[in-house]
Amino acid sequence: MEGWKELVLSLPGLPVGVTTIETTVATKFFAQFEQSPIGEAAYEVRVFVDKKPGLYIVNVEADGWFAAACDRCLVPIRIPVETSNQYFFNLQSASKESVEDEEEVLTLEEGTVELDLRPLVYESIVLSMPMINVYECEEEEQPPCDMKVLKVLQDKKKMDSDRTSPTWDVLKNINFDD
Repeated sequence: MEGWKELVLSLPGLPVGVTTIETTVATKFFAQFEQSPIGEAAYEVRVFVDKKPGLYIVNVEADGWFAAACDRCLVPIRIPVETSNQYFFNLQSASKESVEDEEEVLTLEEGTVELDLRPLVYESIVLSMPMINVYECEEEEQPPCDMKVLKVLQDKKKMDSDRTSPTWDVLKNINFDD
C-alpha cells in the first residue's frame, strides 16, 4: 500500500501519552483497497493514539463525503458522513488488566515495530456508510436531487396511503353482533 505514511506508526519511537495525527484521505486512498465500495471521496481524518505500558488505544475520527447515485432520484450526490471508532491494541507479553472487560482487543506480537493504521481508517469510514444513499437535500440552497422525481415519488406515496386495500374494505363490513 502506497502513501499516507503518517498513518504508519513506528512503535518504538512513539512517546507515552497521546499522539495526534491529522490527514486527508481521498479517492486515491480508497482505490488502493480491493473492491472498495467508495469511489470518489474526501475525508478529514484525525487519529489519536494513547500509548500506555503494553497498551495502545487508537481513536479514529473522520468526517467528509463520498459520491454515489441518490437512491431516490438517481442523480449523483455527495453524501456527508461522520464517524468515530475506538480500537485497543495489547502487546502479547503485557497483562490485560486495563482492557480485560473490552470485547475487542487486537493483539500485537512482541517485537512489532510498526502499526499500520490505514486499514483501520478505511474500515472506520466504510462501516459508517449508510445503507441507503440519500440525505435531506431539500434543506440545501441548491439541492442536487431531481425535484421532479422526488415530487412524483411523494405524490405516489400519498396516493398509496390514501387508498385502502379491497380486502380491508370487505372485512370492515363484517358484522360480529349476529
